[in-house]
Amino acid sequence: MARRFTKAESTGIGVFALIALPIAGIAKIFETVGWIIPVVVLAGAAALFFWFQHDKKQKRLLYLRGKYANEEVVQKIFQGYFWQGQSEAQLLDALGSPVAVDHKLLKTKTRDVWKYRHQGGNRFGLRITVEDGYVTGWDQKN
Repeated sequence: MARRFTKAESTGIGVFALIALPIAGIAKIFETVGWIIPVVVLAGAAALFFWFQHDKKQKRLLYLRGKYANEEVVQKIFQGYFWQGQSEAQLLDALGSPVAVDHKLLKTKTRDVWKYRHQGGNRFGLRITVEDGYVTGWDQKN
């Protein structure tokens, strides 16, 4: 009677196959066509990737410059900064949508707490307080 594989042995065989098959395929390609063509293809793919990333950044900068006239504000938003007095729209452009928002309607103003970097439960790495549409403070944990 043949011995059965344990779960760990089966997983090990699967991981080995997952690693070995691509390496064997790449070795076969190098044997067949040499090393120049695969290197040129990889260099072309890397160049395309970096070009698309650069183009994406340029389009974002162009969008922000069209929306906000002040270049200093555009650069701060592009780099993901937030500051006291920043509008909700600028905060949204700088950090993106929050994970959660707490709304409080007071007698004279509205207070929202925008929560970023969820760490589990009701714990967040960054809480930004927005009153009447402008940033008034934040609590950042490292």
